[in-house]
Amino acid sequence: MFHPVSLLVPLLILLPNLLFFQFEPQNMPDRTTRNRLFTGAEFIGRMGVIIVPLFYSLHMQIGLEVLALIVMLLSLGIYYYGWGRYFRNGRPYRLLFTPLMGIPVPLALSPVLYFLSASVILHSGYLLIFSLILGAGHIPASLSDYRRNA
Repeated sequence: MFHPVSLLVPLLILLPNLLFFQFEPQNMPDRTTRNRLFTGAEFIGRMGVIIVPLFYSLHMQIGLEVLALIVMLLSLGIYYYGWGRYFRNGRPYRLLFTPLMGIPVPLALSPVLYFLSASVILHSGYLLIFSLILGAGHIPASLSDYRRNA
């Protein structure tokens, strides 16, 4: 069954990405080849974390769910701060991967942590699996981009 309130879970992460398509990065490197395994996992994970939450309702009844919500909000805050840094500084490509507050590739780690936490408050094993798949592709691909463009 479709749960409209759960639409907020992927929407909150997607909002800065919509701006990204409108305002592309500056100093973007020439087209580079990416690992197909990471790219495939990243794509499958993205589709899953966007679609799966729509079919689960939010649960906020026990301490673990409250803790998961706190982690989600902290992750979202780091994510928005990273995107804010990117836009405030003229959209240099490297800032999409540059560490923030000691966190390597924060724009890759924070959404993965966000969706892992969301799997707890949605009680969704499927979201957990897709979050892990997203992390298995997105984090190594971002680390590779960071090393290549640092």
